[in-house]
Amino acid sequence: MADSDFCPHCGTLTGLAEQIGCGRHPDRQAAAVCIMCGMPVCDSCAVKKHGKWFCKDHASVHVEQDWALVLESPDINKAELARSVLEAGGFHVIVRNFGPNTAVWEGGGDSLFSRQQLNRLAKVFVPLPEYLNAVQSLLEWEEAGDHH
Repeated sequence: MADSDFCPHCGTLTGLAEQIGCGRHPDRQAAAVCIMCGMPVCDSCAVKKHGKWFCKDHASVHVEQDWALVLESPDINKAELARSVLEAGGFHVIVRNFGPNTAVWEGGGDSLFSRQQLNRLAKVFVPLPEYLNAVQSLLEWEEAGDHH
């Protein structure tokens, strides 16, 4: 399937797309394309969230605009290392909640516990088309034990 057959931002098939079969049900016509993996999905396989189409395997991925969450952690050091690994691998990365906690609460301070309690987890995002490779890269990094 050519990139011009669907919208890369939402997965909607364009009017130019030929009869495309579902990746799981080839006898059924695809209704859209999963924006994470590019698999054509029929009406029974397609999941639409926030105006974007997903296959059932990727419907739980947290997406904001055209960015997918690849890591969320209360450990800012782990998140910084993951960011470095991804950037060294040529991925485009944006982060959120990497600054110090400034909220004051009983037991305060900037610790793993305070980040969890305040829901200030460090988040690492990559562009949608890079998501699958970025996840694989982080899995390989964690398996190699390079972050310890």
